[in-house]
Amino acid sequence: MTRRRYRRPAPLLAAASVAAALVLAIAATPGQAASPSPSTPSPTSSAGAALGDLAVHLTSQLPLVPAPGDTLTLGGYVENTTGSLALDVTVRLRLSPTPVRSRGEIDQILAGTAGRTGIAVESTRAVVAPELAPGQRTVFSISVPFDDLGLSLSTPGVLVLGVESLADVQDGGLGSRQTGFTRTFLPWFPDPGQVDPTRVTMLFPLSTVPSRDGSGVYLDDHLGTEVAAEGRLRRLLEAASAAPESVAWVVDPALLESLQDMRDGYKVRQSDGRTVEGQHAGDATSWLARLRTLVAGARVTASAYALPDVVALHRGGHDLDLALAATTAADLPETVLGVPVDTGLAWPIGGFSDDGTLDALRASGARVVVLGADSFPVSPALTYTPSGSIDLAVGGSPLRAALADATVSRLAAAPRRAVDPALVDPVVRRQTAIAAIAMTTLELPTTARSLVVAPDLWWKVDSTSTRDLIATLTSPWSAPQALADLVAAPASEIPRTRVDYPASAQAAELSQAYLSAVSDARATLAALHSVAPDGTGTATTGLESALTRAESGAWRRDRAGGRDLLTSVTRTIDDQTSAVTVLSRAPVTLPGESGVIPVTVANDLDRPARVGLRLTGTPRVRFEADDVPAVTIAPGQKETFEVQATVLGTGPVSVEISLVSPDGDPFGTTATTEVRSAAYARAAQGVVLGLFGILVLLLGANLVRRLRTSRTPEPTDGGAA
Repeated sequence: MTRRRYRRPAPLLAAASVAAALVLAIAATPGQAASPSPSTPSPTSSAGAALGDLAVHLTSQLPLVPAPGDTLTLGGYVENTTGSLALDVTVRLRLSPTPVRSRGEIDQILAGTAGRTGIAVESTRAVVAPELAPGQRTVFSISVPFDDLGLSLSTPGVLVLGVESLADVQDGGLGSRQTGFTRTFLPWFPDPGQVDPTRVTMLFPLSTVPSRDGSGVYLDDHLGTEVAAEGRLRRLLEAASAAPESVAWVVDPALLESLQDMRDGYKVRQSDGRTVEGQHAGDATSWLARLRTLVAGARVTASAYALPDVVALHRGGHDLDLALAATTAADLPETVLGVPVDTGLAWPIGGFSDDGTLDALRASGARVVVLGADSFPVSPALTYTPSGSIDLAVGGSPLRAALADATVSRLAAAPRRAVDPALVDPVVRRQTAIAAIAMTTLELPTTARSLVVAPDLWWKVDSTSTRDLIATLTSPWSAPQALADLVAAPASEIPRTRVDYPASAQAAELSQAYLSAVSDARATLAALHSVAPDGTGTATTGLESALTRAESGAWRRDRAGGRDLLTSVTRTIDDQTSAVTVLSRAPVTLPGESGVIPVTVANDLDRPARVGLRLTGTPRVRFEADDVPAVTIAPGQKETFEVQATVLGTGPVSVEISLVSPDGDPFGTTATTEVRSAAYARAAQGVVLGLFGILVLLLGANLVRRLRTSRTPEPTDGGAA
């Protein structure tokens, strides 16, 4: 079968060639040992980085793309991590005669569980310090011509190098012994035409935590720090400077918008609530200028505005917000950078998505979505790395998935610090990434495939090592590929299965309570925009963008920062909303069952406001009032509405006075007053007077009767009459 035909023939041949060459070279070199001498114990199986009593750290490895006739140069330093003095500190190179067999073996080699301690190249041994005190370090440099290493001139492979330190540590009288050891990798492709290089699409995201509030005030000055000298974003530009056309630039419109805003001066809010002038306006200007220079001949793609937490938004029923993020400031990157900018890129945070979110992204205009290859594993498993480009939907709205290689993406940034002790040095991380790409090519040497590299969206880099990695994208084993070319090329047809959306990814999302608060603020803002639209686009449009920034996936790492931004924006919306308010609150008595209720409304905004009124009584059956159509109130003015109302029954009725937008939606806060009818009071008075008159008549009749009785004469016949 075709797959078995290409099952790693190159590494096996390289192993034989290198082993034979080393034996000849060692035999021909006086004093060069083929195996460790008794005074130099063989290297241990410790992790393949700077470990040991005298830790070896690598700071350089050149050339990046080695070729016959070149000279291998390794630079670094040895650090005494013991509590004892070390004497006669030396370093030397070790070369394993067995090349890397597969991509999967790379981690084992670094961990020290796959051997590869190598054979000492004694000609490279060099004294770096006669003594080294505890805590001290000393630099070293090793150089050796490749021709002296006896490498094959016909067989490509990835070789394993080791650099060891040897010294007499005054802790037991053991004499000179190995005290530190670190491993690195050497891609060796002496004849470039032997393989079809892997096409590498290295996504190069430029984004930051979007902490600018709705009024343009920055909640902190981290962005200014990031674009300043040695800042994170400044280092990213320097990392791409050697070959800017080799990476797939992905720019966040929210970042460019913030930097443009910073150029003419900006405000930063302090922890005590005060605002001060930002100090990095010049840095923002120079950073944008540098970016424009770098992308002048490159392909650029814009991400969705502020890189929203797309899965969390869809799961919360906020699909409209996905479409809003895809269109907010969509034209800005092209205007700022002065080059054509592609759109339609979706990048779910964490590299996982569910089917519903993918459908929503496609509906919002996405054409390509960046996911982790772990979300669509190959089934059944293969002995080689398949292309990382698959179709998720075809037909009227196609959607291509760029599946990021997890290993190379993790290594690509070569950050200054690493959790893995075997990758503590950026140079080792870089060489490990190069080795993984080269081994991908060697898996099927004559079958080109596409490899997608997608670093963390808010990545931190060692600019030198990352720059060197980008430079090697054009090499015998790899070739850079634009994102647009990846999407245009046929997708891989290797069977894959989609894994269920993991619980860990769901737990990392922005909470639904938080997103609901953003949604409530959007509803309030929509009402404000309806009542008092801003003609210059600085009041309501800026707040809308700020709410979109509040939905950024960056807030997964800083939940408190996201809440601070949302609180600031919500406060601004509420302040503007409360500037249009009802002033009338005094009780009102109607002269009859029906009458007019005067209601005064004030507009303290700096722009006209158009509102109407709605009065609601409690209980409703006792109060009736028609809605008052919206009228326009000039800035800083008041308007008195006359509301026709009817009150039934005696006693006061509690009435709620609500402002309504031109669309009839409630707006702002409500006011409460009491309304009663004087008609029922007069009716009651008449009844009382009538009853009083009847009482007077009854009393008068009774008095008359008594008077008549008292005037009647007494009978004289003793009552006979």
